[in-house]
Amino acid sequence: MAHIRSVAVSAWSRIGARHEPAAYNGISHFVEHMLFKGTRRRTTRQIAVESDRLGGQVEAATMMEGVNYYIQTLDLYLPQALDLLLDLLGAPRFDETEFARERSVILEEIKMIADNPEELAFEHFLANFFPQHALGRPIEGTPRTLRRLTPEDLRHFHHLAYHPRHLVISVAGHVDPALVLEHCHTGFAGTTPPDPAQLERYQLLEPYVGAPTFCLNEHRDTEQVHLLLGLAAPSLLSPDRTASTLLATLLGGGLSSRLFLRVREEAGLAYNIYADAMAYSDAGVFLIYAAVAPRNLKRTVRAILTEVAAVASGQFTDDEVELAKAQHLTSLHLGHDTSSVRANQNGYQEITFGQIFSQEDLEQEINSVTRSQLQLLARELFAGKVFSGLALGDLGRYRLHPASLYVPRHVSRSTVQVIS
Repeated sequence: MAHIRSVAVSAWSRIGARHEPAAYNGISHFVEHMLFKGTRRRTTRQIAVESDRLGGQVEAATMMEGVNYYIQTLDLYLPQALDLLLDLLGAPRFDETEFARERSVILEEIKMIADNPEELAFEHFLANFFPQHALGRPIEGTPRTLRRLTPEDLRHFHHLAYHPRHLVISVAGHVDPALVLEHCHTGFAGTTPPDPAQLERYQLLEPYVGAPTFCLNEHRDTEQVHLLLGLAAPSLLSPDRTASTLLATLLGGGLSSRLFLRVREEAGLAYNIYADAMAYSDAGVFLIYAAVAPRNLKRTVRAILTEVAAVASGQFTDDEVELAKAQHLTSLHLGHDTSSVRANQNGYQEITFGQIFSQEDLEQEINSVTRSQLQLLARELFAGKVFSGLALGDLGRYRLHPASLYVPRHVSRSTVQVIS
């Protein structure tokens, strides 16, 4: 990208929160925090000052199937950005004083999530959708697991998860590839492989085999009820993955989506409502979220499932399909113009799929999805199925009932019309 002045460096570890055994829940996220708390060459303050001196963004995020570290800055600062990032990845100190302080910070982060009803609803829903499985455990861990962890635990996990065999460094923008390779070779020189005994300490992948449906009502002192409905969906590696994403957009991904029109614009039941197709390497969840007044819970569920049933019966137009595609194609092309999105996207694709897809490949994948394909997938996902559901809030006498979460196989034609 020689025409721009920015450069983005995105580092990915293939080992994320789902690779942790239950006793070590939260260790990936804890390590992510600790990488900014001192290395052999830099103190915590020096890391902060150098990050600010780069003048751009320095971010990190722990996910279920990977951890990402990201720096965006000007091209003239690329050597400094690489030196900083490789030092963070390769030489953290895990100082005991910093460890204790950061554990306290993460415990406050957990409390913050508990005070956010939307986040809490998602966390509790996924815990029940993936029971006794790493995908259902909170990425940040729990107070119990965090208090059991030690600096030595983090050192062992870091040596496994941040060995070069598990890392991908992706750089985009106004970049000199030779400079990047030189820094990476120097930064990882002398790295020793993980001890085989440590490899056995962690489950590198616990397959997901499915779980029964559930219907939960949880009391919280909130103004709204936070409603989540979900069922199994295609995984990241499924050939239906792109179709599943488009289906979520058609149903609840924009101002002209079915759920936005029916639940918000026509019925006035919710301010916030959307659908999402979450996906992991071997599992997926099709989720619908809405925040509503307790008295409107029953009507909202009925309106949502009416639209789901209509979509499952194939009652959507070519125009709606093209609208969903247009949203994704526009996002794809806008992202391709920025170094940050391209660096992160390339790194993510490499750790997830083992290859990097061209812009043309991704565009073709979206354009190749047909209305017939979406109709078939919608029927397979929804028709005759029972959603799992969770309602969290000050419910009073109102409740979410299992019998109300069934999607009929046949429904009269929806009255919702696409906005053109």
